[in-house]
Amino acid sequence: MVERGSKRVVDAALRIVAALVGTLPLAVFTSVCLARFLPFAESTRFVLGFMLAIPLWITAMCFVFLARSGARALGVCLGVSAALAALALGVLQ
Repeated sequence: MVERGSKRVVDAALRIVAALVGTLPLAVFTSVCLARFLPFAESTRFVLGFMLAIPLWITAMCFVFLARSGARALGVCLGVSAALAALALGVLQ
């Protein structure tokens, strides 16, 4: 019984960490990719990309709690953030 309760606490803690910490890089790198790759003028891309950062962050926080486990939620956040960082920083324009 104690082991089951501690697993729930760890899972809940991982979900909260994933929601608060894991989704921020996801939202920032998404907005950077939008600012770099949208087919608009540079000023329009900048405004769209960085005005969407906070709504993207809030949306990602909401979706993190739908994951099966906290570890999976954190892993998905880190994986998608790494892929977006590779796109944002590694692809030449």
